[in-house]
Amino acid sequence: MTLEKNDPSSISTLVSQGPKVIASIGGWNFPSSYFSKMVASSESRQKFISSAKSFLSQHGFAGIDLDWEFPCSPKRSDPVKITCDKFRNVEDAGGNCPADTQNLVQFLKELRAGLGDDMHISVASQAAEKHWTQMDIANAAKYITHFNVMNYDYAVPDIADGATMSPNAPLYTPSASGALQMSINYTISGYLAAGVPKEKIMVGIPFYGHTWYQPGMSEWQKFGGKGQVQGQCCGPFKNTFGAKPGKGCAQCGVMMYSEIQAAACDTQYDDETKSDIAYCSSAGKDSYTEAGTWVSYNGKKSIHEITQYAMDKDLAGVFIFDTSMDTLAGANGESFELMNQIADDLAGSSPAPGPGPASTYKCVAGQCVSAAGGIDKATCEAVCSSALSFV
Repeated sequence: MTLEKNDPSSISTLVSQGPKVIASIGGWNFPSSYFSKMVASSESRQKFISSAKSFLSQHGFAGIDLDWEFPCSPKRSDPVKITCDKFRNVEDAGGNCPADTQNLVQFLKELRAGLGDDMHISVASQAAEKHWTQMDIANAAKYITHFNVMNYDYAVPDIADGATMSPNAPLYTPSASGALQMSINYTISGYLAAGVPKEKIMVGIPFYGHTWYQPGMSEWQKFGGKGQVQGQCCGPFKNTFGAKPGKGCAQCGVMMYSEIQAAACDTQYDDETKSDIAYCSSAGKDSYTEAGTWVSYNGKKSIHEITQYAMDKDLAGVFIFDTSMDTLAGANGESFELMNQIADDLAGSSPAPGPGPASTYKCVAGQCVSAAGGIDKATCEAVCSSALSFV
């Protein structure tokens, strides 16, 4: 079934434009117990495979992506934001171990046989060793096109014990005391060591940053600090360490790349982890982001390094989450700057970018916005305050 009235027409439009369109099922708020029950018997597996094959054929999909988060998961109640005042809890009975691990591999084997060799089958897979072991990634890899490795959200602030300011998606593990000791390289090296063929590994790249709140920081350019509760999030997230939600994404402790650009706070590229830090010592230029907001994200140089890493290791490629968080209109009318940079990198036609997006600025409509080829922040602010505008 589809959910929105325009889903069939939207899918048809995407398919008609030429790219391979994949149907994805699951997600963080999709109960793990549903997958666990589905893969538990031959009868239920075949029922799903038959239904999926019919659905994919009906809509012209090139394959299916399975986002089971994740086999062997415990029971949980997941709050889902409807509005700031209205939440819905998704109850999840969780999975079963070791049955989930064994049944997942058997399901993928039967799914490949049912869909045929020409259909694309991908699996959204986990970044931590405990969880990729529970997926039996080496044996699962035999039947899929590739893994979409979710090597981001290594550290998140919107949880009760999320005070530590660690990178969202570091290419290499930070050495800073207190920072989470994981990274993209840790995960990908683990997959390769487990026996997953390199051509079946896709590296995930986030187009968003995680945010903490700690006003008055003098040494904000490093990891391992502690945030404080800002209290600007909604409902059950109000007392977590996530900073005020980005105005557009409206998710506690998250700012889209485009929102980070609009805030235009000070930035620092961390050469050890190949990731970026932004800090708003004063209110952001977007007239929304509050002073004291600290952001761990991946800017252009960082994303270039991650893309190059995937190429150097001869992996299947990279994927991103998600396109809506990229730039929609830059100072010079550019759109989807990150997506285009990745495409250029993969094609071998992109020079290595400089430091993060907020290192130079341009005055647009009376405000300084981060932009390549601009000027330093102080000069831009002086120009903007004198009511001059240039692009």
